[in-house]
Amino acid sequence: MMRQEKEQKRKKSFLLPLAAGMMVILALIVVFVIPRRTDRGSSTAASGETAGKTTGKTTGETSGGTAGESQAGESGKAADAVAEINEEGNLVIYADRLSSEQVSFIRVSENSRIELLSRLGDDGMVKAALGTCQSCNGSPRAYYTQEGSQLKCNNCGLTFPVSVLDSPGGGCHPIMMEEKLMQYDGNDLVIDLEGLSVYEELFAKVADH
Repeated sequence: MMRQEKEQKRKKSFLLPLAAGMMVILALIVVFVIPRRTDRGSSTAASGETAGKTTGKTTGETSGGTAGESQAGESGKAADAVAEINEEGNLVIYADRLSSEQVSFIRVSENSRIELLSRLGDDGMVKAALGTCQSCNGSPRAYYTQEGSQLKCNNCGLTFPVSVLDSPGGGCHPIMMEEKLMQYDGNDLVIDLEGLSVYEELFAKVADH
């Protein structure tokens, strides 16, 4: 009888610390492990959500940004683009997408530095010239910006009415393209891009703007 009691006491003395140890382990799991797994899952979900938003925003901005409004690109650009490259590889500037008061600054392609200035002439036809200055060309700042109703050469500071694009002139006048490179399709202007490439060197030193 005494032996049985001693055996039971020995078992109890062994089980109690074991049970206590198990409780401590469970408590540690509840306090540390489970919250970390939850946080990790939340962080992953949040990262995925952020990435999705960023990608969507970037894609949206790229497909509907300024290129469709002020730059020509491959055929099939946005409908509001003032200029597009047609199936023949020529640049078409559309009269019905231009303003007579606001000059459009057109980069002819992503692979070219040539910039064109274009407006709707008083006769309803497209007017265009190269976006660099006769006198100042060779300077990084030999390009134009519009201030109000005036075009300004950013190198010498001279200003001109936007109608300066309508006809040739001297001095700090935008460089006009050779007439053989241009033809009209109705009021739209079609420009031979291959021929236009001869002017690439005029923009080699012009700074990005």
